[in-house]
Amino acid sequence: MKNHQEKVCKNWFMRKSGKRWVFGCALLAFGAFLLDGGGVVYADEGNTNPAPTQVLQADSSAVSEAENGQTADPTRNADKVENSVAEETAAAAATEVGSQDAAVGSANQKADKDNQVTANAKETKQEEDEQPAAKEVASEKLPAAETVDKQSGFNTNLAEAKGDKNGVWEVREQGLYSDARGKGDSFLYSQSQGKDFVYSTDVTFLRKEGAAALIFRSNNNPDDKSSYAVNIGGGSNNVKFWRWQGGRDYQFINEKHIEPTDDNKYRLKVVSIGSWVSYYVNDILVASSGDYTLQRDDKGQNTYLSEGYFGLLNWNSELLFQNTFYKEITPQSNPELEDIRVTSSVGKVEQKGQFSAPITIQYVKHDAETVDLTAVAKNPAAKVSVTDAAGRFYSDLKNIPLVVGANYLTVTSTVTDADGQEVSLTYRLNVHRRQADEVYYNELYRGQYHYSVKDGWANDPNGLVYYKGVYHFFYQFYDDTKWGPMHWGHATSKDLVHWEEQPIAFYPDANGAMFSGSIVADTTNSSGLFDNDQGGLVALITADGNGQRIKLAYSKDEGRTWTKLDQIAADWTDDPLQSQDFRDPKVFRWEGKWFMVVAGGPLRIYSSDNLRNWKVESTYADLHTECPDLYPLLADDGSLKWVLSRGGRSYKVGDFRQMEGKWTFVPDAEFAQADQVMNFGKDSYAAMTYYVQDFGSKANPTLPDIIASNWMNTWEDYCNLVADTVGQKFNGTFNLNLKLGLIKQDGSYRLTQTPIAAYQSLRQGDKAVLYKDVEVSEKNELLKDFSGDQYEIVSTFRPSETTKKVGFNLRVGDGEVTRVTYDLEKETLSIDRSRSGILLSNKFAQVDSQSVKRNADGSIDLHLYVDRSSLEVFAKGYTVAGANQIFPAPNSLATSVFVEGGAAKADIALYPLKGIWKDKQAVTKPLELVQASPVTNNIYVGDTLDLKAYIMPASVSQAVSWSVDQPDLVSVTKDGNKLRVTALQRGVVKVTSTSKENPSLSKVFTINISRNDFKTNVPDLKAVSGKWYVDGESLYNQNTSANDYYMGGQKIPFPEYNLDVELKYQKGLINIFYASENVDPRNAYSIQFGDNDEIRLYRFMGETIAESSMNGKHLNDGQFHHVKLVKTKNGVSVSVDGVEYLNHQFDAVEPYYNDAYVGLGLWDGDLEARNFFVTNLHAPAVNKASLQKVVDSTASLDPSLYTDETVQAYQSALARAQSLLADEKAEQADLDRAEQDLKTALAALALKPSHQVTPEEGIKDLVEEKPFLEIVMEEIAYQTREQENPELEQGQRRILVAGQKGQKRVFVEVLNGQRTILGQEVLSLAVDELVEVGSKVVVAESTKQPLTIAQPQALKQGEEGKVITTPRLHPTPDSALPKTGTQEDKFLPLAGLAFLGMRLLAGRKKQED
Repeated sequence: MKNHQEKVCKNWFMRKSGKRWVFGCALLAFGAFLLDGGGVVYADEGNTNPAPTQVLQADSSAVSEAENGQTADPTRNADKVENSVAEETAAAAATEVGSQDAAVGSANQKADKDNQVTANAKETKQEEDEQPAAKEVASEKLPAAETVDKQSGFNTNLAEAKGDKNGVWEVREQGLYSDARGKGDSFLYSQSQGKDFVYSTDVTFLRKEGAAALIFRSNNNPDDKSSYAVNIGGGSNNVKFWRWQGGRDYQFINEKHIEPTDDNKYRLKVVSIGSWVSYYVNDILVASSGDYTLQRDDKGQNTYLSEGYFGLLNWNSELLFQNTFYKEITPQSNPELEDIRVTSSVGKVEQKGQFSAPITIQYVKHDAETVDLTAVAKNPAAKVSVTDAAGRFYSDLKNIPLVVGANYLTVTSTVTDADGQEVSLTYRLNVHRRQADEVYYNELYRGQYHYSVKDGWANDPNGLVYYKGVYHFFYQFYDDTKWGPMHWGHATSKDLVHWEEQPIAFYPDANGAMFSGSIVADTTNSSGLFDNDQGGLVALITADGNGQRIKLAYSKDEGRTWTKLDQIAADWTDDPLQSQDFRDPKVFRWEGKWFMVVAGGPLRIYSSDNLRNWKVESTYADLHTECPDLYPLLADDGSLKWVLSRGGRSYKVGDFRQMEGKWTFVPDAEFAQADQVMNFGKDSYAAMTYYVQDFGSKANPTLPDIIASNWMNTWEDYCNLVADTVGQKFNGTFNLNLKLGLIKQDGSYRLTQTPIAAYQSLRQGDKAVLYKDVEVSEKNELLKDFSGDQYEIVSTFRPSETTKKVGFNLRVGDGEVTRVTYDLEKETLSIDRSRSGILLSNKFAQVDSQSVKRNADGSIDLHLYVDRSSLEVFAKGYTVAGANQIFPAPNSLATSVFVEGGAAKADIALYPLKGIWKDKQAVTKPLELVQASPVTNNIYVGDTLDLKAYIMPASVSQAVSWSVDQPDLVSVTKDGNKLRVTALQRGVVKVTSTSKENPSLSKVFTINISRNDFKTNVPDLKAVSGKWYVDGESLYNQNTSANDYYMGGQKIPFPEYNLDVELKYQKGLINIFYASENVDPRNAYSIQFGDNDEIRLYRFMGETIAESSMNGKHLNDGQFHHVKLVKTKNGVSVSVDGVEYLNHQFDAVEPYYNDAYVGLGLWDGDLEARNFFVTNLHAPAVNKASLQKVVDSTASLDPSLYTDETVQAYQSALARAQSLLADEKAEQADLDRAEQDLKTALAALALKPSHQVTPEEGIKDLVEEKPFLEIVMEEIAYQTREQENPELEQGQRRILVAGQKGQKRVFVEVLNGQRTILGQEVLSLAVDELVEVGSKVVVAESTKQPLTIAQPQALKQGEEGKVITTPRLHPTPDSALPKTGTQEDKFLPLAGLAFLGMRLLAGRKKQED
């Protein structure tokens, strides 16, 4: 247990990719541990015995780390033995070998918490059984080798190979023997080195523990290791691939499991060519730099190590190495491919992109059902083969079949060298077969004049540049409908309205995934990368993985192909703020220099003279953002001002100038502590402006039109849900292109965002609806004849004194409407899409609004753009903007203008808009049935679900039919394209929707119906965001790159409490929000668990407060763990499985800390939770009476009357309750949980049928009314519990805890006027009232006053502790015990009646069948 002092770290920030939380915390002093046992580098085994912790000196010349400031190495050990390895090479390489000892730095070097930078501790995993080995202080360099006699047992060509002192290395008849058990790392060094090579060894584990590794491209420096390593664990059989750099290790893959061999022998092999490293175990490829099909998570590095020495490593094992050879890859043995060309004899292949290793994407048309490949190899002797996803092998590369969508083909190139050794490289070719041409741009929710990615995923705009008359639009891309390893997609335009698709520009590589960045036109060749002074395009890209860095690339052919440099322009490790969130560079030119704004976490500004070498100018530790942009604008008052865009969500206005010799953004006074809103809608993010030209200088500014584009989505909680929910194969749309300006308004500057004039060319003037100075009343019918789904409205309202609201109802039909409202009384502009059609989540349904004052003349201007799946609103002279996605039904096409209150005058112009897609085909027949609701749904008995299905394209008949395979489990109501389903019983239901016009088009929905038996006493607990569901006793959630919340709807009624919950997960970040100001947990006090052994106390989406290690215990093991929080008024402690690991006391807390909501959260993973209880910390001694009462009520119950399944559950719950009643150490939370479990089991008891009507008996002339289910909400009364207080005067009562009623849901079957209870579900438990009763006797001066009986006083919530005086009466014998009977006394008769009714209903339905 650790008692933490409070600390604050501000750089815990969510990646814009939504990929994960980056543990890039302002890295106290220079950092923290990677994990508890040091840098996690090797697979560590459970049988490892830790060596005693000692500090040794290798020899008298060694310099202690305490003296020279080095960090002590935790895996050094006391007993080091000098070892020599005499080697004998194969016949081709018999070299005399010398050996001498060398002190070697441990591979598991543990960083001092106050002096070492931590990088990505979240992603490096330490096995639970790893134990720290002994520390040693040593910094001597490797001494010269000492020649020894040759030995014949070890086949190798390593020159001058020798082992360190930390283990036994000796040549034996069977090979090279190594013993490092209990000693941590033990290295074998050699003087052989290589650049491009194949390096391999056989290794046998003599004991199934520890790990064996190949070391390559090493500097042979134990004090400052720089090398690559690959290994395999002897006990775990997990493999790893990492790099040592700067005293740290960087993992390149997540651990992967290899099937163990019978003889414990493995062949390890690496193939290294340039930055591309491939790792094989037993000839199976397990890792390959940049191959995200093997390693989806971002793992990257700075510039790669190009050459170095070879070696071996034994970690805590007993090993036998044999056949350890390296071989240089020459032009004659190089298997690299220069290109893979795709052709098809049956269909069309789209424009070829630049070949990229190891992964390339090539698009083909739908008619290309098969393709042929042509591999262009550097070596004509290379043999190339292909394996498809189904495992089919192709040696001739012909007639390879394709499915629609991505087809990842494994292309293997092999060269056999002169010695008969095979050298292979593995490529991935994704041949993406398009859907039918007629599908594209006819999708129901494809914007018709907004640019969107043709297939796959798109997010942030990147590298926007105008060059030689062409606008280049790059963007974050992945070939899936959800976020994944980032590429750069590419499209071009001459007018920013009509677009041409281009091949993929950038792929992930050895530096990491390709996150956001920018492109500039280096027209003077300041970079020196081009052949003449005309220059070209230079890209600065975020490479993400093991931190983030800015990578360089350039294009000499106007952006068609790119050359990446092995040069990092800037890296997070050189960042003065030491934040791994170092991304999204935006570059511009000003005053003869290049400048770059970088963020992802805190903002930084860098400068450069040549785009290649950058230096920091200024940093802003408290100004956090993603996707920053900084640009000058000439305001309407003639001033040149600079605008800092914070991801397109908000902005600051100020100046960009030198302060104390450093270029600095200085906000105006108004913007120093506050921003202005850039877009109040949810779906506008990552704004980026186009680079057009040098901005010039302050003396001579050369400012072009500044045009910005945004991603039309959000990382809130639903971005990954769009495509799957609305039934389409793309998920990436962008907002309108906006021209930016600056005006002075009410004494301060405001940004204007005006849709570019080019959109006016889309107006269909002949179909326009125009009104001038028209009166708009509440009953107007101005737009009643208009129908459409792509149009523009330009309006100005002049309200009267009694006008309350004005606005538009958009995409109206079938109960749907999207509403834009200006509220004159509140002076707010809002977008309400809560009834706009398909709702992706609760957050999606929330109303978005912004405070907006009327124009100076009292008018309101609203400029709207409505598209098939979006709405953009501009107001107040374009100083206000809001953008949201919408997904209405295809036939919701009406529009109306509305006024509330007195009439208003208005000018209204409605223009239908033409589409921009030149490849769109006119279609008159149904193409596809689109499931406009989730395909798989999880609901509870009694819940209602709406399913929707439409026909593509929107212009054809939308008529559908519905069928249900299990009609007894649900009741349904059909309403055109919607089916309302109410769950009656547990089970799985398949619902099929079919096009009436073309019955061959149908889709199936699956509904999983469960009971909600989740045990909790948190009132109104429900999903705030995400797809949470309960099945039985467990609460489930799973997501990708999203924050999901499950929160209580009422505040906890006491300030100090225990919070208990059982958690089970394998992936993700789990949050326990134990003190939140609101139901939305932003800034809540939270306890977080991840994939390491750390507990994190922090403010959600904010500062880290404290961290504590669980000493190697990991919760992400797929097992349930009991987490207990004890919250006091100014502190919190956390225990896991009965062991306290964190105890923190605050210096100060927010006011809501002791008046808060609680809940659970999940980021990017999976979670199963059970038994979520909050109990008063100051509740009296454990009260077993309530549980005892339920147990007593079972005394007369006859189990033989009920079904075996339900009796078994009941008897298990009863046994648990009886065990707790007998346990003197039982906790109140366990008793309460057991009580609820027993009540649930009793309620679930199902009576055996007393008589079953047989077919022979029959039922004649029976006419029955069908039953229906009624759901009744009832309150649960709370009980009053008393405890004696000898310090309180007799007759007085002090209420410590106010009683709170619970709530339950009762399922009632109604048939022929009869009501039968089928079951009930407790939604929230009652909170018992706790009262102290005084027993202190006070002698009264007179007892002759007449007796007055006072009524008990009601206590309001928050009045706990108030003393209530009651009359002092002597109880009569009859009142010795209060009558405390509740409805629970009637529990068993009620249960019997309920389930008798259920059995009769079941019998009747069986007869019907």
